[in-house]
Amino acid sequence: MHSAHRAVSFLMFLVLLSAFLLIAGVALAQKPIKTDVTLLFDKVPAPPAAFGCALQRPAELAALEKQIGQHMVAITTARTPEQSRAAETMQAFGAQASADGIEHMTDQQKMAYLQQGTGMPGSNAQTMQLAQQMQDPAFQAKLAKMSDAEKAQFLQQQMAAPGSAQQRLTANPAYQAAQADFMQQMRDPAFQKAWAKKSEAEQDAYTEQLMRKHGLNEASVKSVAGKTPAAPLGPLVTKAALEAYSTMSTALASSSQQPSALQRLTTALHTDMMALEQSQQAQRLPEAKDGDCAGQQRVYEQNRQFFKRRQELMRQYLPRLTAAWTAHKAQLKARVAPFQKELAAIHYTDDIKREDEKANIAPLAGGQQQMLLEVQSLVDFTSAVYDLNQQYCSLQQAYDQPFSCHLATCFPATAMVALPGGRQLPIEQVRAGDVVLGYDAAAGAVVPTRVLRLDEHTEAAYPLVQLTIGASAVYASVEPTLASGLPATELLLTPNHPLVLGNQQTRRADTLQTTDDLLQLQAATVAPTHLTDRQDAGTTPAVYNLRTESGNYFVSGILVGSK
Repeated sequence: MHSAHRAVSFLMFLVLLSAFLLIAGVALAQKPIKTDVTLLFDKVPAPPAAFGCALQRPAELAALEKQIGQHMVAITTARTPEQSRAAETMQAFGAQASADGIEHMTDQQKMAYLQQGTGMPGSNAQTMQLAQQMQDPAFQAKLAKMSDAEKAQFLQQQMAAPGSAQQRLTANPAYQAAQADFMQQMRDPAFQKAWAKKSEAEQDAYTEQLMRKHGLNEASVKSVAGKTPAAPLGPLVTKAALEAYSTMSTALASSSQQPSALQRLTTALHTDMMALEQSQQAQRLPEAKDGDCAGQQRVYEQNRQFFKRRQELMRQYLPRLTAAWTAHKAQLKARVAPFQKELAAIHYTDDIKREDEKANIAPLAGGQQQMLLEVQSLVDFTSAVYDLNQQYCSLQQAYDQPFSCHLATCFPATAMVALPGGRQLPIEQVRAGDVVLGYDAAAGAVVPTRVLRLDEHTEAAYPLVQLTIGASAVYASVEPTLASGLPATELLLTPNHPLVLGNQQTRRADTLQTTDDLLQLQAATVAPTHLTDRQDAGTTPAVYNLRTESGNYFVSGILVGSK
């Protein structure tokens, strides 16, 4: 008694105007691709078992990510013939509606337009007319006063085409009584639960019994609905796949709400690393001044201990992370394997012949996408561990860096620092927070830059060199001007202070070559200039240096580094 079963099933799951309201979803329908996704889980490279600076990120990670992306696109764009036709029809209807100016219509005009738009997929005149009525508050109030049975009967009659078998059947008093009886039973949660557990054959048997109770049998249904024989139905093939999909989705959703051992371990590592870094920051020695080699040595040794402790923490977690990843992968494979098996059993939905099952194609495609996302999660975790390996190696490089004392790199007290507006100020008078001129290499422009601090050194007699810049060697002591018009400059500084070159590298004053391009302030820009002479200039008891946001500043018009 399949025709009766279909009729009652329609009453059970009636969703008013679903075809009308969900038409846009047709164009987004998906279809599974013929790929065993579970095989991809074994293609994901495992995280490294130990840290090593010779380790390279496996090329398979990028290749697998690309493959996952291609599969995702294929699932999204694949279409059954029916979906393709519906998408084409919908696209044509949308283009026509746009050309007719539907976006400028009122809601009532849109409804009237859609009522006439028989070319729209899934539409018919009865559906459009009912949708228009649903906009009327009086109609909504009338509908709200009806019982469930009256509402279902009324709406079915409204949506049925005039003279159709559906209209004749819904108008039959015995059918209406059976319908009301069934809907009353469905109000009971226990009945709903029991009904959901019944097989299709059991539901058919119950429906037949209910129909007979109200005086209907197969013959009487046919006499009311008409004698047009129904097309034979093929077997239902998606039930097992849908059940496996539901089980898989429930398990994956549950794990997302309750973090896995792998997620908990990752969170614990992050928390412990942050706590360690905060503790180290609280214990950190103050930065030693340039020239204070003993103080710098103490800071250097402390930093090495900090680096070593962070590496130890990483090494403690790595074996646990790798083991948790392996267990998590096995768990994911176990959760998705039944769905993959059932999906393959119906040849990735190619076996679906019944029209009422074709709506299951898109959800099954979504399940396949869900499996791919789980593969991607494993790829992401392996990639993250290789990132952790890079951090480990960066710490190792810092740990292995030999100690080198930073000597004072400075200027005498009278060195003139360029300020905005063409002004200059002796370096000993500049203070933190003052604004001086610096240079933005990316923009190729002279810019204001804030002074972060002023370094002052008075612990020794500091040697100085005098650089003559901007005049040919022959005329440096006679004519302080180049043929180009740039003024010659004499610059006093410690031998180790860096000067900024035109290629943005730096060179110590005592290693500067006459072929090196220096940058000289000229109005609001810079011009290239060169060293022409260098001489020892004795010593001074105090030297000064600025630390600026730009990392540079101008002294006697020449661009120098902050350190």
